[in-house]
Amino acid sequence: MQAIREEVGDEFPVILRFSQWKQQDFESKLAKTADELAQFLRPMSDAGVDIFHCSTRRFWEPEFEGSSLNLAGWVKKITGKPTISVGSVGLSEEFVATYSNGSAEVDGIDELLSRMEADEFDLIAVGRALIANPDWANKVRNNEMSSIKTFRKEQLTELV
Repeated sequence: MQAIREEVGDEFPVILRFSQWKQQDFESKLAKTADELAQFLRPMSDAGVDIFHCSTRRFWEPEFEGSSLNLAGWVKKITGKPTISVGSVGLSEEFVATYSNGSAEVDGIDELLSRMEADEFDLIAVGRALIANPDWANKVRNNEMSSIKTFRKEQLTELV
């Protein structure tokens, strides 16, 4: 991280995306406690990471017992830096279930709005919902939720 920061300078934002879960073993976690997460984050934060992009399977799930904060919420609390959350945004099924079921129906974003209004994280990343609806953000902004299409894994093989 220090070498990256030195190379790009102070004006260029350095964003680090990391995942707390592993696709092959959902019980395996990078950090099982907030203290372990802090040990992972602090050196990178101190070395120059500006924003942490925190990947989880379901953005709405609490990361550690005793707190409703998700991973991005904990990272923001520990580092004081902006965070991006991600994980099944706008969909009824999380990542892995989508691929076994073949699709993920559209779901509301009330939980997302609630967490953002509470300043739990700063930005949200959207993946599969955008594959099915490239104009997803506009539809959400314009309260056109009923026009949002279901994500189907076959869409990954098509160019629209």
